[in-house]
Amino acid sequence: MTTLLLLAHPDLEASRVNRALLKGLQSLSDLEIADLYALYPDNRIDPQAEIDRLLRADRLVLQFPLFWYSTPPLLKLWEDVVLTPMFYQEPDLGISTAGLPVLAATTTGGPSASYHPESRIGLTIDDLFASLKATTRRCGWHWQSPFAVHDVRNLDDRSLAKAVDDYRSTIVSFVTLSRISTAA
Repeated sequence: MTTLLLLAHPDLEASRVNRALLKGLQSLSDLEIADLYALYPDNRIDPQAEIDRLLRADRLVLQFPLFWYSTPPLLKLWEDVVLTPMFYQEPDLGISTAGLPVLAATTTGGPSASYHPESRIGLTIDDLFASLKATTRRCGWHWQSPFAVHDVRNLDDRSLAKAVDDYRSTIVSFVTLSRISTAA
């Protein structure tokens, strides 16, 4: 059972937190990490390679830093280039992924209090991911509650270690999920 982790960080080398989160997952078996910015520095995604990668997956993790309340541009482009053919041009491919559990894992520059209904933006992380949730639903996949590490610029070493442990525990629990049957 393979878990596909799509990493979408445009400057991973500069990211202390996202690098640490990934390092915390190194020893997990059956985890395929696809670093989209390393694979496609020119933004020219190979649709067939990515469709094949997705078709092999039993679970999908989307790991990315929050950019202006959304995903980084290459992750959105991946959705357009990969999912459009799968669900609109060759819908049988999309059907074969039905029931795929999906987890978004994000990092934010703001504190967790910034992502609350009474905050300045007035939305939770889950609210901000409405388009990802809609995409997941449209694909017949199953959205999980997102994982978030907040205030990344101000994390001390102890808080970062706890975030890494929490992320690893979340992924370990996530990999126990099987595809959910959509049969009636």
